[in-house]
Amino acid sequence: MSTSTSGMRSAQAQLDVISRNVANAGTPGYTRKEAPLETILADNSASGVTTGEVRRTVSRSLLQELRSGTAAAAALRVNEDYLARLERAFGTPGEDSSIASTLGKIGDAFRSLSTEPSSSILQQQAIQRANNFAIGVNALTQTIQTLRLEAESTITEAIETANTALGEIDDLNRKISQQRGLGRATADLEDRRDTQLRRLSGVLDIRTFERAAGEIVVTTRSGRELLDAEVGQLSFNPKPAISADMEYADGDLSGILIDGTDISAEITGGQLRGLLDVRDSTMVDAQRSLDELAARMAQNFALCDLDLFSYDALRTVDATVTAASSVAKGGTTLEVSSAANLAVGMNLRFANHATTYAVTAVSGTTLTIAPANGAPTGVDVAIPAGARMVFAEQPGDARTGYAGLLRLNPTVVAETWRLRDGTSAVAVGTLSQDNTIARAVIDSFERVQPFSASGGATGGQTLTAVAGALIVAQASARATAKEALDARENLNEQFDQRFSAESGVNVDRELALMMEIQTSYAASAKVLQATRDLIDALMSAVR
Repeated sequence: MSTSTSGMRSAQAQLDVISRNVANAGTPGYTRKEAPLETILADNSASGVTTGEVRRTVSRSLLQELRSGTAAAAALRVNEDYLARLERAFGTPGEDSSIASTLGKIGDAFRSLSTEPSSSILQQQAIQRANNFAIGVNALTQTIQTLRLEAESTITEAIETANTALGEIDDLNRKISQQRGLGRATADLEDRRDTQLRRLSGVLDIRTFERAAGEIVVTTRSGRELLDAEVGQLSFNPKPAISADMEYADGDLSGILIDGTDISAEITGGQLRGLLDVRDSTMVDAQRSLDELAARMAQNFALCDLDLFSYDALRTVDATVTAASSVAKGGTTLEVSSAANLAVGMNLRFANHATTYAVTAVSGTTLTIAPANGAPTGVDVAIPAGARMVFAEQPGDARTGYAGLLRLNPTVVAETWRLRDGTSAVAVGTLSQDNTIARAVIDSFERVQPFSASGGATGGQTLTAVAGALIVAQASARATAKEALDARENLNEQFDQRFSAESGVNVDRELALMMEIQTSYAASAKVLQATRDLIDALMSAVR
């Protein structure tokens, strides 16, 4: 009777667990529970059965893979989202408002102007198209900085999520430890804790290990403690506004702190990694490429003696000097009347001469020059004494955020005749068909120029090619990010399916098990009934 009764009680306990499994089959974070059977021993002999502590059927290795996958996907998702918006801002190569299109239209305007350099209509058209380009790069700069500020704000929200999750995990740690100390089951509490751990993994990548009493210790991937005996406090100091010249590397922007220590470099995954990369790398690189393009455009005009953009006022020295003596073809040095404000790295052009040169050395009033495209030869034509030169700083040296500050030179806007005669002219020229400056501008659009390798440029390219390359680079970066995200999510889905198969609730399997246990319960009940019948028969015989 005792053995049969213990069997019935164990069956009831197992049926209770199965019922809970079926009821929670669709509950997020719920894992399958089981009540293992244990033999009751009396004098080293089996005398019944009992159920052990209800436990989870969980693969810890799969849990860790799921957390790592969650962190990786979260970082990739942030990157893809911001790159998609940056791609839309840059536009497509054929789009009328893209920087490639607006820049190309400036070149077209000067090609038209070269045929009729005194036309006020064509001059105004060139001014308008140059202004459209300036407005376009201004707007792109604003978009880039707005995206950086949005990332900054989202970091604050992610930090709050992480701190909340850490607090919940710490509270569950205490409850699990207490329940185990009382000999009670903690499977449901562990499910809740795993849910919070996966939530935390979406913010930053973590590692965990379990202590003997059941508490989980949480660290960053590099081993920095987030939760042990005490709860670590993540913090972040957001800026209310971000400008292009503000960078984390320069100390202008805050990093992620844990109890006052900056751990930004130690975060290798999760939403925080993606947001930090967007704010400090992706958008910064896009801004630098845009700045270089805008500065190169302005410099080219300055070298043509046409300060169409406010290049001089922002960044460069644009000077005209007089040579002391002639320079033979192939020469690499020349004397200037004054080297004030001239420096190594500046570009120069001789009046009425298309080639752009770079200053490679300055010694007193002696300059050493070489073609800006890196060719080893000197000047490609003889330069007469007294020739006029225009100097301008390298675009690569332009201040960060230059594209956002690009404006038309108000003097040229007010006196459009300078498109023909140049900004150095003291009065309107007498040669109405002089297209020297227009031709020099056209040459600057058609000439291959050195660019840094960032932003899609590959060394030497024309202005319009670089503008197009910037657009293609953004589209390519977004496509690569999307491909990486899709691959990661597919892998995560496979892990989820494996975890669900091993640790989730299969209703059909539970119902089959329920029938098996019901049969066992019925068998125990029949044994008990038979025993009662025998006792009744014995009692009747005694009477």
